[in-house]
Amino acid sequence: MPRHKNERTISFKPKINDFAPIGGGDEKVSLLPEEVEAIYLMDLLGLYQEDAACRMDVSRPTFARIIKSARQKLAFAVLNGKNLYLQSVEGGYVLAFCSNSKDVYSELSVDNQYICIFEVKNKEIVNKIFLENPVNTQKAKPAIALPEIFVKYGVNYFLTEKIGEGFKNSLISKGITIVKKESITLDEMIIF
Repeated sequence: MPRHKNERTISFKPKINDFAPIGGGDEKVSLLPEEVEAIYLMDLLGLYQEDAACRMDVSRPTFARIIKSARQKLAFAVLNGKNLYLQSVEGGYVLAFCSNSKDVYSELSVDNQYICIFEVKNKEIVNKIFLENPVNTQKAKPAIALPEIFVKYGVNYFLTEKIGEGFKNSLISKGITIVKKESITLDEMIIF
């Protein structure tokens, strides 16, 4: 009888799930959510296997098997012109934005007083975190201070009215989607 598979922690949500090469056929290679997460942690964030395994709540040998499988599937799809599908875990995401209030979220700007982080699962806000924004309090550069915080809290989407090119590139390199938005309500967060 096979062993029970432990629940893996998945924080990355792909912006696009289907990729098809020009002139490719109908055959599709599918990456599991845990394989997508492994590629995100190791190849995009540059974590070591031990650290990435901890983030996914798996052992290092299990992580090694997951990343090997993911890379083999990617190589097969790219080198053989196959369609690629990235599976994702539905129902959860983490939003972040900077606001001057913990209650009203308008005039969203990277230099506001608070970093507001909202975890949404199954159309319900399950966690709210408010942090002092180092861009406001310490005059830190957004591209240096904020991406590290966002990765730590598993942020998928960053909302802001405007964004500089350097900060934008820092977020994109971490797999965080940028949404230009002047304000947001709690109701809008759960149907994001």
